Amino acid sequence: MQKNGLLEIIAAHRTGDDLDEVLKKDKDYQEALAEQQEAFDRLDGMEFTKEQKSEIDQALMANNHFGAVYGAAAYRFGMEDGVRVRMEMEEIMRMT
Repeated sequence: MQKNGLLEIIAAHRTGDDLDEVLKKDKDYQEALAEQQEAFDRLDGMEFTKEQKSEIDQALMANNHFGAVYGAAAYRFGMEDGVRVRMEMEEIMRMT
C-alpha cells in the first residue's frame, strides 16, 4: 500500500473533523464512548500504586495505538477496494 498517495491524503482529510461530525451522531459510537468512560471511572476509583497505574496507562496506550493503526489500514484498504470496483464498473460499461 502506497503511504503518500492520493488515498493517504483522502484518509487524512476524512478522518479528522469530518469523522468527528459523523461520530457525534452515531449511536453505537456514543454508547461505546460512554462504556469506555465508565470503565475508566471504575479504574480511577481503584487504589493502584503509581507503578501499577503507569503499567495500565502503557497497556491502554499500546492498545489504542494498535486500534488506530489497524483502523487506518482498514480504511485505506476499503478505499482501494472502492476505487478498484469503480474502475471495473467503468470498464464493464465501456464494453456494453
